[in-house]
This record gives sequence, structure tokens and C-alpha cells, in this order.
Amino acid sequence: MPEPQPTNRLIHETSPYLLQHAHNPVDWYPWGDEAFQKAKQEDKPILLSCGYSACHWCHVMEHESFEDPDIAALMNQYFVNIKVDREERPDIDQLYQDAVHTMGVQGGWPLTVFLDHELRPFYGGTYFPPHASYGRPGFPEVLEALHERWINQRDKIHAASAELADFMTQAAEAGPETAELPGPEFAEEAVRRLSQYFDARNGGFDGAPKFPNPSLLQLFLKVSVARKPARQPEHFLFTLEKMARGGIYDQLGGGFHRYATDSRWLVPHFEKMLYDNAQLLSSYAAGYQLNGSAEFRQVIRETAAYVRRKMTAPEGGFYATQDADSEGEEGRYYLWTPREIRAALEPDAAQLVIDYYRVSEAGNFEGRYILNRLNPPLAALSDHPDGELQERLAAARAKLLAVREQRIKPFRDEKIITSWNGLMIGGLAQAYQVLGDAADYETARRAANFLLDRMKLNDGGLARIYKDGAARIAGFLDDYSFLAQGLLQLYECDFDPRWLRAGLELTETASGRFGDGSGRYYLTAAAGQLLKRPVSGSDQAIPSGVAVQAENLLKLAAYIGNEPYREEAARILGAYGPAMTDNPWGYAGLIGALDAWHRNYQTFTFVTDQAGVPDLLRRLQGEYLPYRVLLLCQAGTDLAHHPAAPLLAGHRPLEGKPTCYACMERSCHPPVTGWEELRALLNPEAPQ
Repeated sequence: MPEPQPTNRLIHETSPYLLQHAHNPVDWYPWGDEAFQKAKQEDKPILLSCGYSACHWCHVMEHESFEDPDIAALMNQYFVNIKVDREERPDIDQLYQDAVHTMGVQGGWPLTVFLDHELRPFYGGTYFPPHASYGRPGFPEVLEALHERWINQRDKIHAASAELADFMTQAAEAGPETAELPGPEFAEEAVRRLSQYFDARNGGFDGAPKFPNPSLLQLFLKVSVARKPARQPEHFLFTLEKMARGGIYDQLGGGFHRYATDSRWLVPHFEKMLYDNAQLLSSYAAGYQLNGSAEFRQVIRETAAYVRRKMTAPEGGFYATQDADSEGEEGRYYLWTPREIRAALEPDAAQLVIDYYRVSEAGNFEGRYILNRLNPPLAALSDHPDGELQERLAAARAKLLAVREQRIKPFRDEKIITSWNGLMIGGLAQAYQVLGDAADYETARRAANFLLDRMKLNDGGLARIYKDGAARIAGFLDDYSFLAQGLLQLYECDFDPRWLRAGLELTETASGRFGDGSGRYYLTAAAGQLLKRPVSGSDQAIPSGVAVQAENLLKLAAYIGNEPYREEAARILGAYGPAMTDNPWGYAGLIGALDAWHRNYQTFTFVTDQAGVPDLLRRLQGEYLPYRVLLLCQAGTDLAHHPAAPLLAGHRPLEGKPTCYACMERSCHPPVTGWEELRALLNPEAPQ
């Protein structure tokens, strides 16, 4: 009989990542008082390990070290071991990532940090191999050395950890010397400074590894289009084209992988994250507004279909991630050989796919092939009419996808995270406004209803996580601000005031719960067991919560004419002004909000005696305007309880036609009823 698996305290958790470690021989604890007390009682330091379920190198370290009985014995003998899911507790992860950066070590996952009894860090890193390699010490060597220091050099450890903790606390508490906003030219200056990182050959920024960096792309897009005269954001569009053709994009199933390990977007780390796909949906929707590309339209539809098919829970929320690995191999689920393609398709269809995607026997990843379109198809395909070719390719891709579905699938982390769901609601809402696919709207609406109805704690506050039928963990700033942003974008799909009202309430709550009154915002509502409250500020793979909060405040000020919201946004932008100036790369989200503050949001208020969204408004939604809000007063609108009643009241349709009242650049224009008149307002310099 096989020996029974060891079981540790993580077996009682709901996080899929923590449950993956519940049968390690390591005596793991979740973050909490039980572990802290044990460390004090047994006079052991704490080994803190943070990761997430789709993290490839987290799996590698688990297999190499945490499943190894000898290494686990060292961990259990010398340390109290705590495992944290960074997606559940971004506050813990951010705090100790900052600590590792302060130590001069590049952060990342898995994060490995050693703490004293006051939870102060004294040593840290990321992945440690089981034996010295990659220029890193072996993990057992690290454990032995730190144990020896803990026993024989405790005073030095305490002095170093206290000094580091004091430095981190002082840095967090240091307010800005001035509250002056950077000037109206700063956004363009920041874009010029960031342009040096362009990859003119492959798109994106810098070389390998290459991340999509949606916040940076959005900043380049907004500044390019908002300036007068507007210019085409060539690098933005070029990057979208390159990503859509690379292996970072799933050519069969839609959706984007996390990042590319090379500079060409060819070889990805194969995990798929909800937040990446949400932000890229928004980016491709904007790209389609600018150039009407059929390629962008296909990416939007395939990515939205992927989200519905693979990432949508029965209740309506969205799952968090899909793993990179299956059958013990990274990317196995997504890779092909010519033989597999020929076995799945009729001969003509198989040859078409092999020729179109340039599939080779040698492969392009560990002897197998990542489908991509980075190289032009073989010249023989030029004889086929494009429409016929695309129809045949679509049919072949559908059959290959059906075959792929029979493979062992990558693990899916089925926890529902409020902030990431807010991003996806916004991405689908923008896709719907651009393409008009009702499925996108319905998926976003169901998710919004789910979050507003089920993501509540007993005290009425917003929850961060929903898993196994229960909402848990108090929401962070990102959860409030991202959900509010998504609801404001959903409002501009159906103009149901419920979404506007909920977005308003979440934004006001976020200001009171996470702001300090001077413009600085924290990730958490209180420090709790942490050394300090982590400050929200720089963008990561997602925009910072405070950047989205500032944008929400500016939009709401435009929606309801509330000047205090605009003043609070100004306080934020002033408080973070020095950081934006010093580090445009890390503060692209806030720089975009600053540009919006200087330029002001354009408001387009539509009124009609009929029910439904008028065609005039739908046509405006097809235009890319970086800083605009849309309002609609239609038959049946209850102005007495509408959050935007001050802007809607007094407007009447002209001659019984749907009418637009536009206010731009601090002045309001006479109402218009026709598209040509409205387009002339949008582009006054264009020939009429």
C-alpha cells in the first residue's frame, strides 16, 4: 500500500495555492497568530513563502524543495513556516517585496523572506534551488546559515531587522514636501522620456523578458490622441499587432499568456491571468476604434469568448488564473507537432495550418511548436482569396481546439478576486461598446450583479475573495477602485443608474477608508498584523489602486458636477507628483490621471423621448476619446433618484430627435441631433 500523504494546516484553507501545499512534508501554517505564537514559544524565526497558483517557478521550488523530505526536515527543525497566497493577501506580499528590494535583491515569485518574532525581515530572496546553481546558493545552505546566525548572532539579526523596519516605516510615513501638481506638459515629457525604451523592431518596451505593460501602452495612447493636433499612436498599434501574431497570444483558443521569455513575443510563460486579458481587451478595443483592424476585432472576439468559455464561474464572477503547466510540463497543453496536426485534420486542412503557421518538424519550443504568425505565411497561400482562406483556417482552428480540449488541462485557480473582476467587467464593457456583441455585455452585467450581491462581508464591507460559496478577506483599495471603474464603464453600456450609483458609493468609501486626507492612499484600511500599512502608488502588472481611484474621482466629478471629487483627485496627484517625476515608468497610471485632470473630461449628455440607446450615441462609442463620459436620459429615466440628475435636468430633445449636449474644453456647445454635426464638434480642425 502507498504511504499516506503528510497533511499540514493548509488543508483547512480555501485558497487553491495554499491547498496545493497542504500535503507537503513542510509543516506549513497560514499567516496568523497561531504561527506567530509558535515562533515565539519555540524561539524560531519565521520562513515566509509567498506565491500564487499559476506561478511556474513557485511549482519548481515546491517540487525541488518543499516536497523533498530532507529539506522539509530542515525547514521544520529550524523555522516556523508560513505560506501566503499573494493574490489573497497583496498587502503582505507588497510589504515584503519592498523589504527585499530594500535589501538590494530583485523581487518576484516565489518570494522567500525570513522574519524575526516582530515580523521584521532580516534576509530574503525569491527562488532558491536545492543545490547551488544559477548563481544562487542552495536552499539547504541558506537554511543552515540562517539558523547558525539566529543561534549565534541574534543581536546582529535584531539590529539589522530593526534598522530595515524603521527605514521602511519612515519611508512610508514621509509625506511629500509640497502638494504641487506637475504641469500640463508633464505627461508629454514623461512619454518622451519613456520612448527611449521602445522596441522599434518587435513592439513593446525593452528586450527579453517582454511584458505587455498595459498601463504604459495606455499612457502612450492617451497622450498621443489627446494632444492638439492629435497623432496616431504608432507604437501602441504596432505593439498590439506584434502581440496578436506572437505565441504570447493563444492562436487557437484566444486570450493572452502572462509574458514572453524572448523579445519577439514568441515563447511565453504559458500561464493566463484574468487581469492581463482584461486590460488587453480594453487596449484592443481602443486599437479597433482607431484603425478598424479586422485582426484586432478577431482578437477582441476570441479573447472575450475565451473568458466566457474558460474563466467564467456559474454564479457569474470570473476565475483568477490558468496554470502554465500540465502533465508536469510547461506549455504542454498548447504545443503541437506536424504529426498531431495531420492526425486531427483532413490532409488539405492540415497542410493549410502547417503552411500558414510555418509549423516545422524541429519545433520552436523543446521540440514542439507554438503556433504563431510572426513570420509571413508561405508564398503558396497568396493564391487563395483572403476571405476563403480565413474561412478555411477558422474551420481548421475550431477542429484543433476541439482536439486540444481532450488533453489534460492546466490547473485553474477558481477563486474570484474582486479587483480583477472589476478589470474584466471594464474590458468586456469596452469591447461591447466598440463591437456591439451582446454576449460581452451580458457577461459583464452578470459579473457585476454577482459582485454587488455576493461580495459582501458581515460588516457590509466589500470582500476581496469568493471561493466555495463564501466571501472572505476585507477588500483592499484595488478591490474598491477597480470595481468602481468597471461599473462606470458598464454604465456606459446600458445607462442603468444602478451601476453609476454603486461606482459612486465605492469611490466615496475608498476615499474614507484608504486615504489619509492629504492625497496619499494605502492599500489596506489598517495595518493589522503588518509592520506598516503598504502605500499604494506604483503600477505593477495591474495599475495602482490610487491611480484608478484618481481617475474614478475625475470621471465622477464630470458625471455629477461634484467639484470636491476633482479637488480630492488634485490632492492625490500633488501627493504623488514627486514620484511621477522621478519614475514615469512606475507611475504611468497616475500620469494618465494627471493628464486627464489638466485636459478635463469631455461630457456628452444624450436625451431622447424613446426607450433604448439611440444610434447617435452608439456611433460616438465607436470613436476613441481618451477622456470622456457619456450620459443618457431616456424614456422612463427617474431623475429624482439619478446620481447625475444635475447634468441631466433641463435638457430636452430637439424636434423629437435624440439630441446630444456636448461640453468640451471648458465650454458647452449648442445641442446637435445628427452624426455629422457631432463629428464636427469632435474634430473642428478636420475639413468639412
